[in-house]
Amino acid sequence: CSKVTLSSRVLQDPTIMVIHGELGSLGFARFGDQEWKKVESPSVVPFVDITYHKGKFYAINHVGAIFACNIDDGYTSGATGAPITSCPFNPVDFGSKYLVDSENDLWFLARIRGVKFFKSPHNMRVKYRTTHFSVWRLEPTVSEDGHETIGTWVQKHDLGGKAFFVGVNASVSLSSSGWVRPNCIYFTDDISNLYFLDGGHDMGVFDVERGTIEQHFQGKSIHPFSPPLWYI
Repeated sequence: CSKVTLSSRVLQDPTIMVIHGELGSLGFARFGDQEWKKVESPSVVPFVDITYHKGKFYAINHVGAIFACNIDDGYTSGATGAPITSCPFNPVDFGSKYLVDSENDLWFLARIRGVKFFKSPHNMRVKYRTTHFSVWRLEPTVSEDGHETIGTWVQKHDLGGKAFFVGVNASVSLSSSGWVRPNCIYFTDDISNLYFLDGGHDMGVFDVERGTIEQHFQGKSIHPFSPPLWYI
C-alpha cells in the first residue's frame, strides 16, 4: 500500500481505505472483513492521497481531480468514487498533491519543487528541492433549498493555527504545541519514482505565513529506496 487512512476512530467498526498497486487504485475494508474491496472510479490516472472528511472518504488523483467515495453499499461488492471537484489550478509536473481534513475543513496542498537532472561520471543523478506550498481551503456554499454544496477553493496563508504533516503517509493535521509550530507544513521526501537516484534530502518545515522553509532533520535518509515515514 502507498497510503492508508481510517474513518473516524470513534466508530465501533471503522473502515480502512488504501491507495495500492502500481496503478494507484483505491480499496477498502472494514474490521473483520476477509478481503479488500475495490473502489470503482472513472479516473484513468493514479490516486495520490486520501482523507476522511465529514463522514466520507475523499481521494485526489495525479492530475488534481478530487473524488468522493460512496462505500455505503460496499458490504458485499465494491464501492464507487465519483469526481466532485478539481484542485484550483494545475500544479507543475513535479508537484505533489495532498488532501487534509482539519476540524471538518477540507484542505488542498500543492507542493512545488525545483528539479534538475544531470549526468555524473558513472550514472544519472537528479537534484530536487521543495520551493514552496500553495494552500487552499474548501469553502462550502448553501443552495437555495438550504443544502450544503461542495463549494469553492479559497487560497489561504495560514492553517488556522494547525500544523500539517505530509509525505508518503496519508496527510495529518495536528494542534500546535511546544514541539509543533502553528501554521506550518512538515514534509518528508516522497518522490518514490526518483528516490533511488538521489532521494532522502527534500525534507523540511514550510511556514505558510512567512513563505519560508527550515530543516527539521539535519542530514538525509540513508535507505536506498524507501522514503521516510511519519509516525504520529
